[in-house]
Order: sequence, then C-alpha cells, then structure tokens
Amino acid sequence: MIKLKDLLLERKFEMKGKYLYMPDGSMSSIPGNYDRDAIMVQIKRDTFGIYMNQGKLYAVGSYDKTFKNGNDLANWLNKEKAKYIGIDNRWNFKTY
Repeated sequence: MIKLKDLLLERKFEMKGKYLYMPDGSMSSIPGNYDRDAIMVQIKRDTFGIYMNQGKLYAVGSYDKTFKNGNDLANWLNKEKAKYIGIDNRWNFKTY
C-alpha cells in the first residue's frame, strides 16, 4: 500500500559513490575529462553544466564553481534548488 507521506516526500540530489542521483529518480555518472557531455541543471534563470575537470568536479554557467567532492556538489544543488534538465554537449550550451 502506498502511503501519502511517501508520495509527498521531497527528493533531493544525492551522491553515492561515483553516481549522482537526481530528484526525478534517474542517476548518472559525472562525465570525465575526455567526455563531451555534461549534466545540465537549471538554477533560477541560469543553466549550469557539471563535469569533471582535471580530477575535480566543475560547474560552469553564468559563473564557475569547483567542488572538492560529490557531497559538496549535491549539497550545493539542493541548497540552490536546482532542477535537472538532462545531459548535453558541454561546449555548445549557452549561458545568458
């Protein structure tokens, strides 16, 4: 039986091992140095691409941010109330 509290549970970004779990239930590994992809998230009106850059987690958008580990990335995404968009080419997205 599905309980109402389970339906109303707010899901968050969560980092487990090398995988980032999204609020919609999907999961993805963080694209590496030689991958062309980036995980795209939206924070307010800004779009950020998240990927690994020289061994560190990197978010690039209207401003750049580096993270020392995956938990810091997940905490930042939850604090900023980010929305998961999908995976896109890291060099072709536009920041306004």
